[in-house]
Amino acid sequence: MKICIIAPTVIPILGRKQEYGGIELVVALAAEELSKRGHDVYLFAPGDSCVSCKLVSITPNAVGQGISFEKEKYFNKIAYEMAVAENPDVIWDNTLAVHAQDMRENRSVFVFKADIVLNRDELVDTGDIPVIQTLHGPAKDHIPGVIKTLGEAGHYFVSISHDQAKRFAPYIDKDQHLGTVYNAVDTEFYHTNPLKKGDFLLWLGRFGMEKGTHIALAVAHKLDMPIKIVGKIAEKHEKDYFEKFIKPNLTAKDEVLGIISSEMKKDLFADAYATLMTNIWPEPFGLVAIESMASGTPVVGPSLGSLTEVVNGSGVLVPVDDLGLNENETEITDSQLKYIERIAKYAPNAEKIPPELPRDRVEKLFSVKHNADGYETSFAKAVYLKKKELEALV
Repeated sequence: MKICIIAPTVIPILGRKQEYGGIELVVALAAEELSKRGHDVYLFAPGDSCVSCKLVSITPNAVGQGISFEKEKYFNKIAYEMAVAENPDVIWDNTLAVHAQDMRENRSVFVFKADIVLNRDELVDTGDIPVIQTLHGPAKDHIPGVIKTLGEAGHYFVSISHDQAKRFAPYIDKDQHLGTVYNAVDTEFYHTNPLKKGDFLLWLGRFGMEKGTHIALAVAHKLDMPIKIVGKIAEKHEKDYFEKFIKPNLTAKDEVLGIISSEMKKDLFADAYATLMTNIWPEPFGLVAIESMASGTPVVGPSLGSLTEVVNGSGVLVPVDDLGLNENETEITDSQLKYIERIAKYAPNAEKIPPELPRDRVEKLFSVKHNADGYETSFAKAVYLKKKELEALV
């Protein structure tokens, strides 16, 4: 099968060397595995990407997250047009066709929030080539509207967790939902450390209210444990959040590392007592969770969104349904204070989790093989459905 994969242009696709970028890591692993299986894979991405499949450079180098929305649209349109010119069996898009999106207003404060709509008339005509969109984000704000319009334009969708699929169900025709394909990690890259001291907590992600970095910091203080914080501070709302909620509350035991190498991140995962996922929103998947689990380190986080099905009994899940958490808050609320107390209360249960338990769960559910199997099935299904659709028009 000839597969054209469209990736964002802000970060290079580097696979094992990926320092930051969840979508980029997911795309890299799938592209490599699909290529190994004999598929003719074309990746439309920044020119400084490093992959074994065919790389089609959309830009000489990754353009960075400070790029304007209009420039991002421009490069995405080029990627679509070049992909169509290859006449593939399928186009797998990981950008929600950003070239056809219009940002009317950016209302971000401590979390990204914008008034964005998809203009169907601006979509690049892909003819009889089926387009598959992976739902990398949550079913909130502008995204459901974008998804609904893409569906009306005939695109197909892959969800990344069953919880996410349920949340998007009102916006997607059931025949256009190809199924759920879990994200993957390279299990050969991550390792457990049976001799680890486990004397620090770990938090990874991007800085923002929805990810709850300040919750993790407060939990570490409650437990009187050092914490290592690995996160992205690039966009204005991330910097504002860091300045208000993180920087004033740092102590000598707290270490903010910013973005680090994949090798250093791998070792941190293996050496940590636990990885805190203190998100306030329902995670659509939680790639950090399976990276930690692949390292034999338990995740401590809320029983919220996809974490319930991803972590399951291999970590410490904290009940939060009664707290009324809201990622749009601009101050620390009573609900968040209760959340901090509850996470701190449950966190010591991480000691009861043997490293084999989370590691085994990753190998069974979140391997590169399982991920590629899922996409092969989804692509074949999309080809079949598109053919039936075209036959019905004759």
